[in-house]
Amino acid sequence: MARRSLFPCRHRGCAALVREPGYCDKHAGDAVGWKPDKQRGNRHERGYGADWERLRGLILRRDRYLCQCDECKRTGRVLPATEVDHRIPKAECGTDDPANLSAINADCHKRKTAKESARARARARR
Repeated sequence: MARRSLFPCRHRGCAALVREPGYCDKHAGDAVGWKPDKQRGNRHERGYGADWERLRGLILRRDRYLCQCDECKRTGRVLPATEVDHRIPKAECGTDDPANLSAINADCHKRKTAKESARARARARR
């Protein structure tokens, strides 16, 4: 039986080799990412069903469909908002309380989520 070749660790700059595509033991914390619906539950099971859609519409109307992210507010930039974001992420004990929700532009939302994901990965490494 032929031996399978080893794969390089996906962590940038790491020279370790692993049997399965992914990360070595040292960088396993980098593997934090999207999980399939089987593991994390579908949108309704995670709290994003019909009630969320109603709340989302209320927040967008409250914020006049304008981005309320910190960067846009700080720089005076006016961008249309199409999404609703948790100011304190649910993963960090944030709630669906309207005071914790704000309208946000899709690009700003991606940027904010990337920062939150980096923070979560850093916590996972500790």
